[in-house]
Amino acid sequence: MHFFSFIHFYSALCAFLCSCLFGLAESDVDAYRPSSVRNALVPGFDKEGRLAWELRAAEVSPLPDKLYKTAKPYLKFFDRSGVRMEAKSTSGIFNLMDGLASGDDYLFVEGIGFTARGKSWKWSQEVDVGSHQMVFGQDGKVSFNTDLRKFFPESESIASGGCPVGSVSEGSKNNLTIAEAEMIEFLAVNERIHHFFLEGNVSVQSSELLLTSERMKVVFEKEDNSSSDDIGQISLITAFGEVKLSQSGRTSFCDSLSMDVLKNEVLLEGKPARVVDEEWGAAVGNQIILEKGERRARVLGGESGGKPRLELPPIPSLGFERKGKRL
Repeated sequence: MHFFSFIHFYSALCAFLCSCLFGLAESDVDAYRPSSVRNALVPGFDKEGRLAWELRAAEVSPLPDKLYKTAKPYLKFFDRSGVRMEAKSTSGIFNLMDGLASGDDYLFVEGIGFTARGKSWKWSQEVDVGSHQMVFGQDGKVSFNTDLRKFFPESESIASGGCPVGSVSEGSKNNLTIAEAEMIEFLAVNERIHHFFLEGNVSVQSSELLLTSERMKVVFEKEDNSSSDDIGQISLITAFGEVKLSQSGRTSFCDSLSMDVLKNEVLLEGKPARVVDEEWGAAVGNQIILEKGERRARVLGGESGGKPRLELPPIPSLGFERKGKRL
């Protein structure tokens, strides 16, 4: 532990123990649990001695192995710019020295640019690849203050067929993007980059768009010169395992999807990947690129090294007959 963090922690611990003694003398009602403290406030510090988190709880009681049981814990998380996240639950078990916590009840998290909730939660102040790690092991749900639809092409034509698709209705309102999964993990890599990992029956829904898969990673990145306090903008989404992207009039199937905002394109890969349009048929190949600006789908590689394939719907009868048979 950093020297300054050591001093801060033990100063807080001394105050905590003094509060215990004061509580013991103050009331005989709590005599059967003399070490519990009500309306507790405990700060936590990072390796550089800065305030990293703050715990408020209606009641704190010590447990074996340097753990503490809390009632109605309320956490604040800080970085250089101030409060970054707030989280609350009905109960939780804390390791105050190492900055760890867990709980079975719902934990509700509110950050700048997103909200999340889930059960069977765990929190770690510091991990090898970042900080403020939140893991929801059950019934995880996260809501982003952005509309994912704008990052995907909405009315492409299929390049190999040149078939236009009907225009998208104008004036559609931007909505939140809602992500759900059996397990959700949040991680602050640094003050500019944040990761969300989703696993198990993943679904991401925005206006006129639904993306499902088995696993997914969403990367938020903030520009170096940005003065915004939020987590930035989505820079990359990767999804794996039975990926399905449903848009108005079009559905894409693949084994893996990679959406790169900087390149303004979505790469679908599979054996094979498939883009099915309700009106113009399907494009099939090992790799298909959906280009946002170009409004089209490019098939790069066919199945098993063959040529890309475009499946058009049957040509309707034109009303002509030959040799007594209708064409």
